[in-house]
Amino acid sequence: MRGCDERARGCLIEISRRPSAGSIRHVKRRGDVLTVKVARGGRAAIADALERWYRKRAREEVAIRLDDATTRAGTSWARLSIRGQRTRWASCSTSGAMSFNWRLLLAPEPILDYVVEHEVAHLQVLDHSPRFWRLLGSRCPECREHERWLKRHGAALRL
Repeated sequence: MRGCDERARGCLIEISRRPSAGSIRHVKRRGDVLTVKVARGGRAAIADALERWYRKRAREEVAIRLDDATTRAGTSWARLSIRGQRTRWASCSTSGAMSFNWRLLLAPEPILDYVVEHEVAHLQVLDHSPRFWRLLGSRCPECREHERWLKRHGAALRL
């Protein structure tokens, strides 16, 4: 898909593999093209390099969104971890520790924003009660639509 900018989420991008000397792994994005440099290892090495790149970007993107969302909510978060969970998109502990799946960076931007808002709402309401959904709906009116999108398309968010 053409027309993706540096911050766009959920875009299809071309991956260009370039051989690299030694054990260097490097990923660079220019527009719609990610250039992956790996010495050897084929698909597994490329996937590993891409996952590392996405994890780093996820930490940056999620932290910015968490700061913004918690400021609006009048709360705060304590710690951020980026993981590759198989069954969860994110979680929030009672201490304010937040965990997000790096694969969310493969989703459209509104989906990432929704998941952040979902977890920030858990800082105030720790369950999925009607009270939680009312709070989340006041912050993200499209929350149910985004939830359905994740159920429908979440399995396809992979390298």
